[in-house]
Amino acid sequence: MKTSRHGWLGLALVALGVLYLVGRPPGGPGWLWGLLGGGLFLLLARRGAPAEAAGLGSLLVGWALGALAADATGLESLKLVGAGLGLGLWGGLERRELATWGGGALLAAGALVFFWESPGGLFVALALLAFGAYLLLRPPAPAPAAAARTGAAVFRALARWRSLRAAELGTVNTEVLSDAELGCLAALDDPRNPKLVAGCLEKGGAERAAEIVQVIEKVRG
Repeated sequence: MKTSRHGWLGLALVALGVLYLVGRPPGGPGWLWGLLGGGLFLLLARRGAPAEAAGLGSLLVGWALGALAADATGLESLKLVGAGLGLGLWGGLERRELATWGGGALLAAGALVFFWESPGGLFVALALLAFGAYLLLRPPAPAPAAAARTGAAVFRALARWRSLRAAELGTVNTEVLSDAELGCLAALDDPRNPKLVAGCLEKGGAERAAEIVQVIEKVRG
């Protein structure tokens, strides 16, 4: 429904009046006037005021509840958190993307202020410093793509070797090197290590492992 200029002007005047009462309460805490002002906006929205009145009411009610919690805990950040929750909740229910993002921004600002004023903020800062230093100083991990290429090269080399060896011996490929052995060897971190190679072999022991290592050495240079 299109709202007239008088409607928008009336909403703006009510908002200014409520903000004055919240900022300079004539009696009682500011959060009490915030609750009353938020309730007034919600009532006006039900009586035909622009739909944004409900958004202002939700923001004010959220702020008031956050201010009540702030008075009890001394954490001023809870006011921003409450306002963000109120506005974001209304934006989500009414599918108002701008209000939802605005509520999220207020929540993020509240979280930042909470970080600075919370007694545990120092410990969080030290933990962030330690974790950041660890990420900067830890040795780089080997590139997965390079490891995959190495394994593929070993697989192709051993597959070619077993075919040639089988032809020389007049037997089948799997008698020279089984598929399970071939897959295990291609997956090794260091296929030139005789002990690791021997662990993949079903038979033959150290002598056969040494032969396979020689094949891999020739292929990898």
